[in-house]
Amino acid sequence: MTVPPPSTVCHCSRPADFSLKRWADGVVVYDDANASLQALHPMAGEAFELVLSHGRFDAVSLARALIQGEPAPEEVQLVESLLVQFESMGFIECHQG
Repeated sequence: MTVPPPSTVCHCSRPADFSLKRWADGVVVYDDANASLQALHPMAGEAFELVLSHGRFDAVSLARALIQGEPAPEEVQLVESLLVQFESMGFIECHQG
């Protein structure tokens, strides 16, 4: 699994296909396009909710939105890892900005 470079821009091309259900210990994402369910950690669920509500974004801007401030390098790396996972699950598309 590779981490996208900082100039990588991501977006969700089909936000209407996703439904989220929150519980105290996690989030379940339903993908209407293929009738699949994915369980996410609560923080990953919060990140995906932000992904769905934003147009285009990169790891730094998503990290800023999550922590509501300037992210540390480790926080950006964590968000980069989430983006890789979201892309591998078919939730988002990423490309060089």
